[in-house]
Formats: sequence, structure tokens, C-alpha cells
Amino acid sequence: MVSRNTAFCGICKPSSVIYDIIINRLCKDGFVDKAKELFSKMKGFGINPDMVIYGSLIDGLCKNEFVDTAKELLFEMKSRKINPDVVVYSSLIHGLCCVGNWNEAKSLFVEMLDQGVQPSVVTFSVMIDELCKKGMIDEANVLLEMMIERGVNPDTITYTMLLDGFCLLGRIDDARMLFVLMTSNGCKSDVYSYNILINGYCKMGKVEEAMSLYREMVSKGIQPTVVTYTTLLAGLLHESFVRTVGKGK
Repeated sequence: MVSRNTAFCGICKPSSVIYDIIINRLCKDGFVDKAKELFSKMKGFGINPDMVIYGSLIDGLCKNEFVDTAKELLFEMKSRKINPDVVVYSSLIHGLCCVGNWNEAKSLFVEMLDQGVQPSVVTFSVMIDELCKKGMIDEANVLLEMMIERGVNPDTITYTMLLDGFCLLGRIDDARMLFVLMTSNGCKSDVYSYNILINGYCKMGKVEEAMSLYREMVSKGIQPTVVTYTTLLAGLLHESFVRTVGKGK
């Protein structure tokens, strides 16, 4: 005879949708171990995870740097003939970059393209950011061009990453041209992009250009921050020191 509890459990067995909601919430709240435990129980109950559930868990694992476990789930997905989507690829690429595994992230990006999965602005931005950090600014610029050619519009964050990359290498003229391109492409500059360019000019000893940018941002209603003022003050003091030393000679 089937007990009432058994019958009740059979009738009320949660669907994959319910599992996805709970796993997604657990991952967002940082309880990845609990999410993995629930994922295992789900499969034990005979419920096959779908793309959404895999995507939620992989994203949560990568954000908490459990990248190897996320890679195992990717392999499991493929073995079940579930093709990864842009969310899964982007999460893993970001996770691999965070743990310093650039070559594998690059390979996964190539695989993504080969599989006909269109990278999103997030995917491109993660790749561009990593290239800029490595000083590979020309390669990052090529990705920006590919991004635009594929109809993916770069956002302010994407442009800001490239601006920072150019400035770190002292390529202030290239940074300024990109800044102009950013505006002409309909992407509004913000205080962060202005601060990066102002800092780049100050480091190159071009304080007047930095001051011109400061006046421009104020005229556009963009509120300068402490970073803006600190950078300009440091630039002006350095310029004054150089002039004083020059006169002493």
C-alpha cells in the first residue's frame, strides 16, 4: 500500500522550472554549494537539467571561481546534446579570465564562433578587457571592429576598457580618437571615460588638454569626482615643478 506521504511527494515533485528558480537564487546569493547539492538531488529524482538550469549553475560557479566544476558541467551538457548558448559561453569565458586561464578562454571564444553562437556585448567586453590588461591593445581593437561588424553595439564600459588600455601604453592620441569614435557611434561618455582620458593627458604632461576635457565634461553636465580633481591637481603641480626646475637651470 502506498503511503499518503509517498503519494503526496509524487504529486508535488517540483518541475525543472522550480529547480531553476531556486538554483538561480542560491547562486546569486552566493550559496553555490547548496545550488550544487540541489542540482545533484534534482538529477537523482530523474529530472534532467535543461539549458537554463545549466546556465544558472555554470554562471554561479564561475562567479565564485569554481571554474573547473563549471567546465565539467559544460562537458556534461555537450554529452547530453545540449548546445551551450551565449550565456553559458560568456560565463565560462569570464570565469577563465578571472582565474588567469587566458588561452583556454580564447579557445572557448573561437569555439563559440565556430558553433555559430553570436557573442554578446558582455562576451566581447570580457575578451577586450583581458587583452587590454595584457597590453595587447591592437588585438583588443580588432575585437572592437569585429564586434561592430557583427552588429553588436559596444557600450560605454567596452569603450572605457579600450581607453584605459591605450592610456596605459601612453597612446594618448589613439585614446582620443577612440573617445571621438565612441561619441560619434551614439555611445555617451561618462565621468569614468573622462577621468581615464584626463589622467592619460596629465601623465603625458599635457595638462592644458586635460583641462580642456574637464571644461568639456562640465559643459555637458557631467559632475566631476574626487578622482577628476585629484588627477588635475597632480598634473598641475607636476607641470609647475617642471617649470620651476627648468628656470633653475
